[in-house]
Amino acid sequence: MRALRVHELAGPDALWVDDVPIPPRPDGDPVLIEVAAAGIGFVDTLVARGRYQVRQQPPYVPGLELAGVVREAPDNTGLSVGQDVIATVPAGACAETAWAPAAFTAPLPDGLTPVQGAGIVVNYFTAVIALTRRVGLRAGERVLVHGAGGGLGSAFVQVATALGATVTAVAGTPERRAVATAAGAGAVHGPDDWVAAVRDNGGADVIVDPVGGDAFDQSLRCLASEGRLLTVGFASGRIPSAPANRLLLRNASVVGFGLTEILRAEPGLFAETAVRLAELVANGLRPPPSVEYDLADGAAAFRAIEARSMAGKAVLVVR
Repeated sequence: MRALRVHELAGPDALWVDDVPIPPRPDGDPVLIEVAAAGIGFVDTLVARGRYQVRQQPPYVPGLELAGVVREAPDNTGLSVGQDVIATVPAGACAETAWAPAAFTAPLPDGLTPVQGAGIVVNYFTAVIALTRRVGLRAGERVLVHGAGGGLGSAFVQVATALGATVTAVAGTPERRAVATAAGAGAVHGPDDWVAAVRDNGGADVIVDPVGGDAFDQSLRCLASEGRLLTVGFASGRIPSAPANRLLLRNASVVGFGLTEILRAEPGLFAETAVRLAELVANGLRPPPSVEYDLADGAAAFRAIEARSMAGKAVLVVR
C-alpha cells in the first residue's frame, strides 16, 4: 500500500510516499479501514519535528484522523464490512489502509463526504467535548474563539453557535476572518483590535484559546464574572501561566483540554460524542470546505500549516 512517512524528525522535507506492507494486526479489537481521506492538523506538524509530548520513532506514518470503509471488524463492535466510518488513531492515518481501535471508530455522519468526515474527528470532537463537558457551555453565553480561521478554531465557532452561544472570533488574516464568518461568528476581529471590543461588551463567558502566549494573557483580562478560559493548545510557542489573583477577582477558571488524554481515560466517550456530533450534522452543521491535497503532496500540506498560509482544515485525499 502507499503511505506518507516521516523519515526523520525534520518536518516536511523528510516526508514522502513509500510502498509499504499493511501493518500487522494490533492487539485488542482493531478495525481494518480502507482509507479515503486523512485529516492533518498543527499537532501533526509538531510531532513530525519531535516537538510534541507524544513521540514517534521514524520512519512512521503520520495522521490522527481518517474516514474510509471497513474491511475487517470484530463481531462485537457493531461495525460491518463495507460501512463508511470515521476514526482516530495514534498515528497511521495517512496511508491507503489503517488499523483503528474499535472504540475510536464510528459511522460517518449521514450527509458528510469522506473528506468532510476526515476533517471533523480531532477538531469537532474536541469542540463538542470541551464545550459541553469541560466548560459547561450554556445557550445564550458569550464565547470568544482565538485562531478562528483555522481548522480547530472554526470548529469551535460552529459548535458553539450550534449550542446556542453568541460567538466572537479572532483571526489573523482576511482569508481566515472570512472562514470564521462563514462558520457562524457574529463578530470577527483581527489580533490587534479584539481586546477593547470584547471588554466594551462586558467580557466573554467562555474564551477558547489554541494560541497561548500573549493571547492567553490578554484573555484573562477579558473574562466576564465566573468566566472560563479554555486552553487547547499553544500555537504561539509560549506556554503561559495564570496569575491566581486575576482568577479570584472574576471568580474565573482556567480549564485545560486534551482529546487524546480524555479518550484514553474514558474510551466510551468517543461513541457518545459521535452520536452528539451526528445530531448536530442532522440539524444542519457542515464543516467549512477543506483544503484538499493528494496523498503524494502531503509534505505541501505540512508546509502550509507550518507557514500559517492556509485558512481552514487540511485533508489528504487518499483514494
